[in-house]
Amino acid sequence: MNNNEISIYNFNNNYKNFINNNPYWNDVITPLYPIEKNIFKISSIKYDESKLIKDLNIVKNNYKWINKGKFSSDWSSITLKSKDGKDQSFLQETTLLQGNKNIYKYTDVMNKCEYIKKILQKIPTDIYLVRILKLKRGGKIKYHTDELVFSNKENIIRCHLPIVTNEHVKFKIGYPYSSPAPGYNIWGAFDLYEKYIAPGYLWYTNVNTLHSVENNGETDRYHLVIDMRPTREIINYIYN
Repeated sequence: MNNNEISIYNFNNNYKNFINNNPYWNDVITPLYPIEKNIFKISSIKYDESKLIKDLNIVKNNYKWINKGKFSSDWSSITLKSKDGKDQSFLQETTLLQGNKNIYKYTDVMNKCEYIKKILQKIPTDIYLVRILKLKRGGKIKYHTDELVFSNKENIIRCHLPIVTNEHVKFKIGYPYSSPAPGYNIWGAFDLYEKYIAPGYLWYTNVNTLHSVENNGETDRYHLVIDMRPTREIINYIYN
């Protein structure tokens, strides 16, 4: 397939041929159809941006960022909830238990984030890893997939709640043209679809498929990133 054929129109209107013509896509990492299902608002609720920023500023002024240089030297995190309440920059493969058996606990940082804690407590499902992720201005997260953990689609999804962002931050879905070299996780891919995700809303993001992020704005980007067990309604919507 040439560059002119790599388009949203061809994806949405000739889906089967579009997918079958790419040998790198499999059942797990193929983008959801239609393309808009890969990034969408979970609900119409808009959270209070001023309260989110207040919590963010407390975190920024009191805690150390952990660099996530695996995919970008401009990308870093602070952990709010994790396995046994310890620092954790990446979600690892683990048994995702429910209710009182859920081993993911709030970190000390969460004690300073009253509003974020209230948001999480009102989400009617199990919450696992929660972090604030920073992407510096001019930063780029290279194309990768997270299917190692998220392939169990009925047990876990990733959602983003942008706190500080700008319209030049784009979450991208890629069209792969080469798989990672042995020992690496970075794919070669063309941009297939991109979306700016507005602050204050909770967004679903399909991290099984090839995705990357670029911040071409003049400000750093801060997102609250929540890994959770999807409700039955969300599963039905995403996967029909």
